[in-house]
Amino acid sequence: MENYLLSIKKNLEHLAGADIPFEDIKMLASNAVITKYTPDEYFLRSGETSRKVGFVAEGLFRLFYTDFAGKDYTKNFKTAGQFMGALASLLLKTPSRLNIQALENSTVICFDYDDILQVAECSFSWQQLLRRFAEGEYLEKEQRESDLLFYDSKERYQNFKAEHPDWDKKIQLRYIASYLGMTPETLSRIRKNL
Repeated sequence: MENYLLSIKKNLEHLAGADIPFEDIKMLASNAVITKYTPDEYFLRSGETSRKVGFVAEGLFRLFYTDFAGKDYTKNFKTAGQFMGALASLLLKTPSRLNIQALENSTVICFDYDDILQVAECSFSWQQLLRRFAEGEYLEKEQRESDLLFYDSKERYQNFKAEHPDWDKKIQLRYIASYLGMTPETLSRIRKNL
């Protein structure tokens, strides 16, 4: 657990742009649970009300929505060193529309969101961290929206490959296509032409 906590401290400090006392992380970790996931297991299913935030210590997850007809829409992927959770469900205390599913063997440190809020009440650095986390999520969402509007399918795939060069070996083609806003057939054609 100690190695995981050091990794969490490093990632949090990078996100916050400030020192996060190790004692705060240890206090938060006192109720944390290390959970192992196998491929296709869920961290969160649509319809569940989320009260946890996960730090991906190892592995890869897909965040996606499913419409009423059963079609999936990939929102994002989370990998080692990143935090994940259903932000709307956490903030509003309502059932999530989001699914979070492991794509490979993964290890997640799960924190109770109420514990995080309790630590943040007493610490400026944690308040700053939560603000920066929310800003980061918003910026990521805005970037994704602008990519879908301004780049064609080929450019979106090339940008994806540049940012995540090995993910197309780890992630099913249909999930990447869904994330990039195209059909698997279109993505196959683009990959073949490249």
